[in-house]
Amino acid sequence: MRSVAIVGANLAGGRAVEALRQAGFDGRIVLIGEEPWRPYERPPLSKEFLWDPANVPDKFFLQDEAWYYNNHIDMRLGTRVEAVDLAAGGVRLNGGELVVADKVLLATGGHARKLNLAGADCANVHYLRTRDDAARLAADLRKGARIVIIGMGVIGAEVAASAVKLGCDVTAVEPLAVPMERALGKRFGQWLGDEHRKRGVKTHFNRGVTGFKFANGRVSAVELDDGTLIFCDAVVAGVGIVPATSLASDAGISVNSGIIVDRQCRTSNSAVFAAGDVAEQDGFFGGHIRLETYQNAADQAQAAALAMLGKEVNYCKPLWYWSDQFDLNIQFCGQIPVQAELVLRGDMESNAFVAFFLSGGTIDGVLTVNRAPDMGIGKRLVERRTKAVPAQLADPDVSLRDLLKQAS
Repeated sequence: MRSVAIVGANLAGGRAVEALRQAGFDGRIVLIGEEPWRPYERPPLSKEFLWDPANVPDKFFLQDEAWYYNNHIDMRLGTRVEAVDLAAGGVRLNGGELVVADKVLLATGGHARKLNLAGADCANVHYLRTRDDAARLAADLRKGARIVIIGMGVIGAEVAASAVKLGCDVTAVEPLAVPMERALGKRFGQWLGDEHRKRGVKTHFNRGVTGFKFANGRVSAVELDDGTLIFCDAVVAGVGIVPATSLASDAGISVNSGIIVDRQCRTSNSAVFAAGDVAEQDGFFGGHIRLETYQNAADQAQAAALAMLGKEVNYCKPLWYWSDQFDLNIQFCGQIPVQAELVLRGDMESNAFVAFFLSGGTIDGVLTVNRAPDMGIGKRLVERRTKAVPAQLADPDVSLRDLLKQAS
């Protein structure tokens, strides 16, 4: 292999570039991204970036500019790839140029899903996906500003917490019964909703948005499906992403909810690989799944880089994510089974606890709140499909590390 083209100058694309060079690949690497920025981390966009956008540290970038120069990375920023040209052996840029490549990595991620409402593109309706999105949003998060959050998944909940920190008047609207219900389940989603309310977030759960009211070309109020009007200065919509699969599908590569890959991160075309939010992969618990997490994007991209070099790769990991909201560090690994047996270690009211989700005596999922060290062990308990006695899991005097050793 002499050349690689990576489509997506994001976390996945950036980690793939690093892994290729670290593994000793000395051929040509072309990294192509639509944004004007070199690869950066997205988690700070809903937190530190909003708190103090004028002093955004360079640490958000994966590497400084000199690293790419010293490692001979051909970066094409602010550039769109129009097609994966399998016949010509490369990718075509928006100006028609062909970037020849022996292997192509699609790390195209996704785009923020837009609201299907008149006025959804108004200047004060925000979607948070990119660094530039965060800069626009930060300008509207002024002290005393009335902010309506539509959708209380991870992004919506984090932005709500950041807006409260900045002194905004925050109202959240969520069609499900609790925030982050798909991620946390109802019991812990209820706990999180209570924590948001305690800190000043006004909440409307089990409610949909039917329309906007306007004044001077901006959204001035949000109308709910029960007729409630919420007056606002800005709106933030966190309603998921649309995976960027069109390059793959247009090239005849197999696509479902994402670009389908095997455990070598290879698509249905042996010269094309995919990683990150856009990849539909083997699920750790069976079936196929897309994982929209920081850790999956980083780990899968590194695996894809090694696979492109012909290394032995068998990538299949359980979901792991974290979310920082107010003074709460929330982490989850695995899944919550439909008929889960719940075991709690610690006190929920103290906001420092661990929850285990068991299926047939096996630990399928672990949730930690302000107990990050326990997640280091909890992840391995899930990965090893550890059998456990509920009484031991619940007992704070029983070391999780000892349980892990017993499982080994």
